[in-house]
Amino acid sequence: MSLEEELSNLTPTADTLLTIGVFDGVHRGHQKLLAELVKKAKERHLSSGVITFNNHPLSQLGNHTAPPVLTSNQDKITLIKSLGADFVMSLDFSPELAQTGAREFCSLLQKNLKMKGLVLGFDFAMGRNREGSLSKMELLGKEMGFTTAIVPPVIVEGNIVSSTAIRYLISGGKVRQAESMLGRNYSLGGMIIAGKGIGQKLGFPTANIKIDPAHATPPNGIYATIAVLNGEKMAAATNIGIGPTFGGGERTVEVHVLDFNGSLYGKYMEVEFVERIRDEITFSGAEELKAKIAEDIRNVRSILKGY
Repeated sequence: MSLEEELSNLTPTADTLLTIGVFDGVHRGHQKLLAELVKKAKERHLSSGVITFNNHPLSQLGNHTAPPVLTSNQDKITLIKSLGADFVMSLDFSPELAQTGAREFCSLLQKNLKMKGLVLGFDFAMGRNREGSLSKMELLGKEMGFTTAIVPPVIVEGNIVSSTAIRYLISGGKVRQAESMLGRNYSLGGMIIAGKGIGQKLGFPTANIKIDPAHATPPNGIYATIAVLNGEKMAAATNIGIGPTFGGGERTVEVHVLDFNGSLYGKYMEVEFVERIRDEITFSGAEELKAKIAEDIRNVRSILKGY
């Protein structure tokens, strides 16, 4: 499907104010931009719309590799809509789109989406070779008859909030700092599949979560987490790793839900990461590991007391 065909699939009944971006994570910077979009659209009696992408633009640009994602596409759209946008259009970032110039893209937005203005982030650039810088977009707006508004960054502890910064924090296990930029706990979700049953034998049964490898995953270790199952939130201790005490193996995400009895196989679980407790280490045997797990669970209870 061509870019114009994709855009023509949505036919807004009212003139629109739009923003454009990847919006991976829908973090506090994105939240500020979206709040400004919704506010300005209401002031101008326009429909607020978000143009985002099903795949990361870097996947179509030369020899670049797309970074691990912070949110699935569906979760991203749900989060954006929850912040008040009237509609979200998620496009395939195709080779055609990568080669589309900024002027041509804006013309398509005016033609197909009745675009009367853009609200853009401070680091925005679009079009072939990123030619559509903020200054270029402002010039295009004056020439083509649409407004442009630039939203400044959000600063947390002296650092600009960005998806790249959040990925860096997660890759280092700094999930609490990532939460301060996201505005919520970082989470991973997946179906619960059969594991080796080692946790059960130790007296600490775990749910083995099948994680999408495209998602950013914290490093190996033990984490205080919140397990979300059918909308219910429960305290949990989560181990990411290979189980070196029992010979190692495939990397897994295993969740021990505190004070829970029952089968979880085949269900979908989301895991919110609150704090990293320790590294994954090799123990001398089962008894030493059991004692450490019991200590980990006490730490989890203490950390999650305020949740």
